[in-house]
Amino acid sequence: MSGFLIFSFDDNQIARNQFTELFQNDPKVQREMTRTEAQMNSEIFAADVVEGAKQLLFYPFYLLVASALLSVGGLLTINLNRFVPAVLFSLAGVLSLFTLLPPVLLFFASNRLFATSPAINTQ
Repeated sequence: MSGFLIFSFDDNQIARNQFTELFQNDPKVQREMTRTEAQMNSEIFAADVVEGAKQLLFYPFYLLVASALLSVGGLLTINLNRFVPAVLFSLAGVLSLFTLLPPVLLFFASNRLFATSPAINTQ
């Protein structure tokens, strides 16, 4: 999913429009734009946010590649020594922990939403 976002973020006009609207409707930004030294417009803001998000979305790929390389290294050295692959597999597990965090957070968020939402009548 994040791979699709990374490679389509530059062409995604909906995201740019949302960032532009967010910039234009923010009261703090409106107060700051009344100053004469303020030089940013909404298009520059949207372009900067998209570029920052693209750079941020590459980190999971780097971590997964490093995790895969450590796993392969562990598999290749498993016959030589049991301690080295154990350490490599542990490091690979630590690097891939971020893949578990979003589903766990979504699970807790959905439980909280179910607890705070009114009961649905199924009559």
